[in-house]
Amino acid sequence: MIVSSGFSKKLLWSMALRALFLQSSWNFERMQNLGFLFVTLPGLRRLYHGSDLQRVCRKNLAYFNSNPVLALPIIGGSLRLEEQKSRGMDSSMEVEDFKSALAGPCAAMGDSFFWGTWRPLAACLAVWLTLAGYGWSVFLFLLIYNTPAFFLRFYGFWLGYRRDYRIIDNLQRWRLPDLAYRLRALMVMLLGGLSAWVAHTGLEGLQVSSVWGWLVVPGVLAAGSLVRRGLSSLLMLIAVVTLLWIGLHLCGIARL
Repeated sequence: MIVSSGFSKKLLWSMALRALFLQSSWNFERMQNLGFLFVTLPGLRRLYHGSDLQRVCRKNLAYFNSNPVLALPIIGGSLRLEEQKSRGMDSSMEVEDFKSALAGPCAAMGDSFFWGTWRPLAACLAVWLTLAGYGWSVFLFLLIYNTPAFFLRFYGFWLGYRRDYRIIDNLQRWRLPDLAYRLRALMVMLLGGLSAWVAHTGLEGLQVSSVWGWLVVPGVLAAGSLVRRGLSSLLMLIAVVTLLWIGLHLCGIARL
């Protein structure tokens, strides 16, 4: 079935699945440029032949680096722009300008949301369940982290192909930085609660009242307040690790 004037659904799905290997040929010189060409090559072969194909392939080997999840809207949009250009249609933006304009912002949003917030939050929930005796929590971690990541990969690819450079409006409406900020505060609270719970349950078997373990809670509340005031991620991480260290040593689980 022909989806547009050039690409079938089968071909688009093939390129979307290829994007799972975007980082397989990552290099220090041009980062994800080989992965970008690997993903788009089936589509370029449909649009160009001979010397034109070689010229476009060399052009797609330019520097490219973005978040592996949010790179797919860029790839989808680039394919649509390339398709329009190959057919002589007027485009409001060149493919190279589109890639360079979105790569940096998408990298910042994707790294902050998926790697800096969503993955630690999923890990925190998995640790809670592991300490509660649920060994299958590792599978829950994989499910929680990968479900939105895979959804945004494929949805973003199709949306980028349909919207071309107008995908910028959609990315702005997703408001990922604001969502990451709220989830990061929740993550700090969960980690702090985990520290208090570990200290409380650990002290139950010692000659110390387990109530002392819940004294970690005020520290958690203070950390949450500092996060809202703009505490850096590094200082937040140091504070959480310190709370965990205090909790583990109070309950005798770890000894220096």
